[in-house]
Amino acid sequence: MGMQAIALFHQIPRELLGEATYVCALNACSHSGLVGEARLIFKNIEMKTMRIYSTMIDCLSRASAFDQAQELIDEYERNHSPESTMYMALLSGARNAKNVYLSQNIYDRMKKLFPERKDPLVSAAVLLANVYA
Repeated sequence: MGMQAIALFHQIPRELLGEATYVCALNACSHSGLVGEARLIFKNIEMKTMRIYSTMIDCLSRASAFDQAQELIDEYERNHSPESTMYMALLSGARNAKNVYLSQNIYDRMKKLFPERKDPLVSAAVLLANVYA
């Protein structure tokens, strides 16, 4: 199914590609384990938005490529404020991998970065609790 979605994506004329199309293609790769294809698509996107970065970080995190996901977060944060969705994607991947140490570190970082943002912190606490369950 993922390969079919990517085949359709490649048929879309370049001038019609936008954020929503890229996010859908990267999500298809993410949910199909097509990390290499996602990397190629991401590399060729000229205007990378927060949603595009977050989706690629989710893809890498699902594949347990945590260092690469963190590198993308660092790259994004060179020019932008931190975004909780990126850290939630990373934390979700760490939870799925049952990586207690990484999950705790991500949660602690989120508490420092987003002390006033209660909704993401509550969600992050639930993900962290699931690692320990």
